Amino acid sequence: MKLKGILKALSPTLVNVATSSNPLAGMVVKMAAKKLGMPDNSSLEEIEETVEREPEKAPLLAQTESELKAMEIKLETFKAENEDVQDARSHFSEDWTPKAFSILALVLYGAYVMIVTMLPFEQNETIISLVLGQLSGILGTCAAFFYGNKSK
Repeated sequence: MKLKGILKALSPTLVNVATSSNPLAGMVVKMAAKKLGMPDNSSLEEIEETVEREPEKAPLLAQTESELKAMEIKLETFKAENEDVQDARSHFSEDWTPKAFSILALVLYGAYVMIVTMLPFEQNETIISLVLGQLSGILGTCAAFFYGNKSK
């Protein structure tokens, strides 16, 4: 791959990803080609030649660069969040508190549903919906803690 340098100067992140063995390399080149109005199967050399011939397209390449950096930031954030969740699970695996809290939430949810549906008194539907929504959210969080993504 012979790049003259203008592409590296304008979009170093794009060139680094595209020339690496990164599985996203093909997607990055397609993304840049699409921004420049070129066919999807364009190569880095063709992209560089287009930018040299039509310098007014350089800002489009800079836009692709910033989008790529934003994608990298999102990926790093996702990795950090996933590692944090894994750390919390391993840290609290022997602790009884999350288990007790989850069981208590489940029991309260069931009891509240039974009380609301079985007792014949005038009910304020707004409050019932609010409490059910809150308890459902708590149960969902408990389930996500114990049964969420466990990959590492």
